[in-house]
Amino acid sequence: MSSLPAPSSKRPKTRLERFRSRFILFNVLNSVAFMLLVGNIPTLFALELGATGTYIGLLGSLNFITYFFMPLGRNAITGRRIIGVFSWAWMLRHWSMVPALAAPFLAWAGYPGWGLVALFVGSLLFNVWRGVGLVGYNPVLGMMAGERDRGAFLSNVQISGSLSTIATSAATMLIFTSWTGNAAYGAMLGFGVLVGSIGSGMLFKFPEPTAYRPPSGSSFASTVREAWAHPSFRRFVFILAPLSFSAGTARTFIISHARILYEQSAGLVMLYFVAFNVGSVAVGYLSRKLMDRLGSKPLYVVFTAIAALAMLPAAVSPVFDTGLQTVIFLTALNFVVGFGIAGEENAGQTYFFSIVKPEHMVDLAILYYVVYGLGGALGSVAGGVFLDTLVVAGASPFTSYRLLYAVTFVITIATAIGGLRLDAPDSASVRESIGVLFSMRDFKVISLLERLERSGSPADETRLIRELGGYGSSVAERELLPYLSSPRFDVRVEALLALESLERLSPKALKAVHNELRSHPYTTAYLAARILGKRRWLEALPDLRTALCADDYMLRGAAVTALATMRDVDSVPAIEELIASTANPRLMISAASALEQFGLVSSVPILVSVLKQKEPPSFAFDEIVLALSGILGGLRGFYTLYSDYALDHDAAVAALLDALDDAAPSKGQNLDQLAAFRASLAAFVHDGTDGVVVARAISGSGYFDAGVAVVLSEAALDDELAIHGGFRYFLAACAVEAIEMSTGKGRR
Repeated sequence: MSSLPAPSSKRPKTRLERFRSRFILFNVLNSVAFMLLVGNIPTLFALELGATGTYIGLLGSLNFITYFFMPLGRNAITGRRIIGVFSWAWMLRHWSMVPALAAPFLAWAGYPGWGLVALFVGSLLFNVWRGVGLVGYNPVLGMMAGERDRGAFLSNVQISGSLSTIATSAATMLIFTSWTGNAAYGAMLGFGVLVGSIGSGMLFKFPEPTAYRPPSGSSFASTVREAWAHPSFRRFVFILAPLSFSAGTARTFIISHARILYEQSAGLVMLYFVAFNVGSVAVGYLSRKLMDRLGSKPLYVVFTAIAALAMLPAAVSPVFDTGLQTVIFLTALNFVVGFGIAGEENAGQTYFFSIVKPEHMVDLAILYYVVYGLGGALGSVAGGVFLDTLVVAGASPFTSYRLLYAVTFVITIATAIGGLRLDAPDSASVRESIGVLFSMRDFKVISLLERLERSGSPADETRLIRELGGYGSSVAERELLPYLSSPRFDVRVEALLALESLERLSPKALKAVHNELRSHPYTTAYLAARILGKRRWLEALPDLRTALCADDYMLRGAAVTALATMRDVDSVPAIEELIASTANPRLMISAASALEQFGLVSSVPILVSVLKQKEPPSFAFDEIVLALSGILGGLRGFYTLYSDYALDHDAAVAALLDALDDAAPSKGQNLDQLAAFRASLAAFVHDGTDGVVVARAISGSGYFDAGVAVVLSEAALDDELAIHGGFRYFLAACAVEAIEMSTGKGRR
């Protein structure tokens, strides 16, 4: 008889996750085709054919002009399936590059100008159909992203695309080392058409993004008006536009920057493009880990600032003595520029998804891409005209490119500052996000969170959450909150303990903890009360006051502590009543500690009266004695003396009496009287005799509050209280303190 296999702890893939895998494969093929048909290959081919800066700018602008054709796609999905329009448009965009395949033959025939025309026409048609199909891209992408792990999935899409681009760039770089000329460019364009067609064929099998279809009877204009009424959307558009302009300029001319300014070969230009995409992969990796935990808004600002700083080296564009130094500089420059631009665009797209309703996705995506396209096209065209104008004016190429990237830097850094005004109530702050980027501890926490997401058993969840709590990083908050709803008690407990250890808790987290206080008595409510008290969550005050009368003694004790931490003086009478009436040691300790925190001398009689109980537990008794000491100001380190008393009575008494040496002898003081006083104190601590001497010292000093002095003096004469050795030691310490302060030689 065969045994059954052990159940897997991994969570099974959902239908959405299976389609996500297919979408990633489509994205890989699509990226390879895009790299060959629209990326550096057409630009390098155009430069080979003798294109000017203005032509390069126009060619680069087609990548942005494409978005102006999205309204055609909006009309096309009326009465048709979104996925159908998307699939056919994507297929036709690759077939439209067939005219560009004639460019190498025209160049061979001696007509390079017509070759440039053929390349431009093919690229234009490619981008027309791309614009039509893009109306379906965001709905499909939004459907795949879903609500859970949205930022991580979008980062995975970016990473897969960038890795594909890197692999394609590396392959073309190797090709250029042994094969150059028109034939090489023609073969790459043809391969791009083939791969793109295969990828487009996959789209026909994807499900319809029904939730993202515009409502019946709606229009593009009405949807835009409704969205524009919200300040958060307007601010986003005002950030998107200038960033698109600066990114369009930087992305287009980073290629010619190396080719023209530093006279690098086509193979080295592809190497730099690899570095550019390695930067994209690196920022995608960071985004995947951080986006869903910190929020898109702070990362949008941070990555935009990085993109701005990345343009400073290009604005300097130094001249190097050796070719190796030039290669190192350009590789690093392209990496950082790719890192910043890809980061800002990925964060911006994620932020866009977070502020747009699914039913508005199609229409607002059109506006998004039109703004993005207009800014990018203007940046690309204006950059080319700017460079050519400076050359005509007699400026050197170095001066032209330095000025171009200086202007781009100013635009980008100003936009990053403006991004601080974006709305994102559930996100971390920009400062916190920067701190996480430079914290190894936070990255370890994020790795644990990723393992927690993949866990499928309560035991794994409990273990990982407990480990998370040991780090105390606020990055974990967003991931921990859902575990408060776990049906497992152990998981909820560990989640609360982990939240308690975090450096900060957001209002959202505190509200969730507050709900735990209300809904889980006898189990985890006491932990919630403790957290709310530590964080001084004032909204919980009414529920914490009510909890003082709860049947759940753990909750009552935690509520007492929380109210003391929050300095809720109105709760003092209820806490005094609690300690006077309870026989529960835990409640007695909690109440005594709370009264000590309040520090009101009016609580001294209540605490002393509790000590009249016949047999309170020693640990509860000790807590009350220390609470009395705390209310009276600590009595010159009484806690340390009392700790010694618990270990060695005689040594602790000797240490207490030694303190009298600081107070004597003084003018007119009798040494015999001092010796007698010391003997009386020792006798009182030992067996309770000579209480009159202690009472006289306390009441006659004038140091203690009058009411407190009366209570303590009477306690020294009370046979019911004299049976407690620790309390007698406390009263002796009060007498020593009174004598020292009365002589003027004591210290507080």
